[in-house]
Amino acid sequence: MTLTAFGPLVVVGFLAGLTIAAVLLRLGKLRSPASALAAAALPFGCAALPVAILVTFSVIMAVSGH
Repeated sequence: MTLTAFGPLVVVGFLAGLTIAAVLLRLGKLRSPASALAAAALPFGCAALPVAILVTFSVIMAVSGH
């Protein structure tokens, strides 16, 4: 997988998190301010996952010498 393939993965992760947060809001599962804040942060957490995978992969390649 090339580096340019991670851009769309970040966007897909963000949209998936945004969709999950919208569904939780629509279902009325957000009862407290803390859960509303967690739902607002969910898309950014989902977008950070492909970036974390890329960083981990880069560190492993740097350590192995490839």
